[in-house]
Amino acid sequence: MAVFAAKARGASVWAGVRRRQREEAAKLGADGVVVLDDEGEIAKLPSLDGVADTVGGETIQRVLGRVKSGGTIGSVLGEPAGAKERGFVVRAVLAHPDAKRLADLVQAVAQGKLVIPIARRFPLAEVRAAHQLAEKGPGGKVVLTP
Repeated sequence: MAVFAAKARGASVWAGVRRRQREEAAKLGADGVVVLDDEGEIAKLPSLDGVADTVGGETIQRVLGRVKSGGTIGSVLGEPAGAKERGFVVRAVLAHPDAKRLADLVQAVAQGKLVIPIARRFPLAEVRAAHQLAEKGPGGKVVLTP
């Protein structure tokens, strides 16, 4: 979703993923893909204007060194350690209901412009197994169906 939203607004986007997600991430339409657990790949990143942080911890710390001074960190996890000291602007990203935005996303899915990778579907009765799979990071969404 983040890649789609940023590209729709004209941004150049690098997708940061785990090594096993690289192939799938390449299909998302990002301008580049970087494996975040590979210091060599991170070192090759161009200077970034900003980062959307949904992981935090050591991962965001590795990437902060590639963000331009005055760059923006959008985070669903709170302010990364040392971000403001480095001169970054930190913005909290919060979800809120937006019927028009949701309708636009549904239309993009229907038109094939937005593809959401689904690793596996489970009936609601198998919620425990679905949660266990989701904790392993299966490389796509885990969907529960009633």
